[in-house]
Amino acid sequence: MNTKFKTKLLSSLMLIGLFSGTCFSQDNVIHNLTGNSDRFISSDVVVGNRSSQATADLPSDLLYELNATVYVKNNTLSKVKGKAHPLVLKFKDAQSFNVVSKRSALFNTVEMIKIDLASENDLRTPFNMAALRGFNNLKYVYLKCEFPATEAQIRTFIQNADPKLIIYYNTYQRS
Repeated sequence: MNTKFKTKLLSSLMLIGLFSGTCFSQDNVIHNLTGNSDRFISSDVVVGNRSSQATADLPSDLLYELNATVYVKNNTLSKVKGKAHPLVLKFKDAQSFNVVSKRSALFNTVEMIKIDLASENDLRTPFNMAALRGFNNLKYVYLKCEFPATEAQIRTFIQNADPKLIIYYNTYQRS
């Protein structure tokens, strides 16, 4: 009986440890840079342990593509997902930024631009916000970096940002 109890206790502790480790490893810090390219005010939001404050600050419906989305890859609008007017424009690569320098009716309702950055090499092609055409409702830019990126690198990458624009970025490494 005593051995059976110890085995169950040990198994339970191992499971708790395993799930606790998984929960903590999934914490995902999204950094918030506010202001223009010369002066950002930085704050962090932990997404893994969502609080009502963190959820209220993040535009979750836009961040997690719950609305109509325009996808850009290889210098073309690759697809539009959703039936309503798109609220998100997502760059799947860093070589397609010139697509937004041409007016499109699809851009009029976009509130968030999301950019996937696969490596530090992608930071060498700056995203010039002054080149945007037709983004009348743009409120957010979200950068998803698959490598460790510093705040200084993000500031250099985003150029000519409107001070009213909210810029988020997230860094992670694929395992």
